[in-house]
Amino acid sequence: MDELIERFLQDLEIGRSPATVATYRSVLRRFREMVGDQELTAEHPVQFAREVSDRGRAPRTTVQLYTTAVTRFYAYLVREDIRPDLPLAKIQLRLTQLRGKRPKSLPKVPTDDLMAAIVAAARSVPPAETAAGERLRLRNVALVETLRGSGLRVSEAVSLRRGDLEHEHRRAVVTGKGAKQRLVFFTDDAWRAIQTYLEARRDGAEGRGLGRLPVFARHDRGAGARVLPLTTQSVRDVVWKLAKRAGALDAGITPHRFRAWFATHLVAETGDLAAVQDLLGHESADTTRVYTKVAAQRLRDVHRQAFGGRAS
Repeated sequence: MDELIERFLQDLEIGRSPATVATYRSVLRRFREMVGDQELTAEHPVQFAREVSDRGRAPRTTVQLYTTAVTRFYAYLVREDIRPDLPLAKIQLRLTQLRGKRPKSLPKVPTDDLMAAIVAAARSVPPAETAAGERLRLRNVALVETLRGSGLRVSEAVSLRRGDLEHEHRRAVVTGKGAKQRLVFFTDDAWRAIQTYLEARRDGAEGRGLGRLPVFARHDRGAGARVLPLTTQSVRDVVWKLAKRAGALDAGITPHRFRAWFATHLVAETGDLAAVQDLLGHESADTTRVYTKVAAQRLRDVHRQAFGGRAS
């Protein structure tokens, strides 16, 4: 089973982030310990769910994560004809019944003022004395302007290559979840910040091809002269530091909150749910539709602020 788990994780690496792969590895290691030398059966995922649940004491999200990892491993075994006899549909149904219905909550969306404060914090950093320090400063400005004005997932931002940029239209071709491509557009501020940053990098000074180089690169001692892409964790660190600089650590700002703000802003300004779905790269309109509720909630708060009382 150890070999099968490793093969599954290698397949997972193609379309998932390193953090997701690491999480699945940890979950499946625990599942492997529970199963021992037994042959896999339909009962093992259910038994694992009960063990993880610990009589209801574990958070629902933890049980969901653990059982999802195991069912995807089982799906891999069925798909690859390694264990086509496993009753996958029955297992998924039983696990769904055990987990119960997950409560849906609205996404946490930063205020307009908070988003402006984060960007202002990046722009308020004084010019650096070294070339590397200045490139880092310009990169951070370009990064937060891009996150705010494009709707990119953080994984898409770090995967963006210079060849993906279409200068004539100020847009990019992005490969998102499921290897599906879509167009994303940049605000004027984001585009100018990106161009200023890329000019400071001087990537073409040594005759290197530009197309395959990352738009957002590392500028640390470990990278040296190499043009290496940022990691998703590095982007989170940048956002955290800028939130600290803006005095907004308590707001819990993350890169994904930029995307939530972008979606809510678009829905509120345009009301065009289909266009917002395309710009965000959502597979289902239901995923996008949640932002209409957030937009309505924000409008209600504005109404209360202006007129007082309660708005229905």
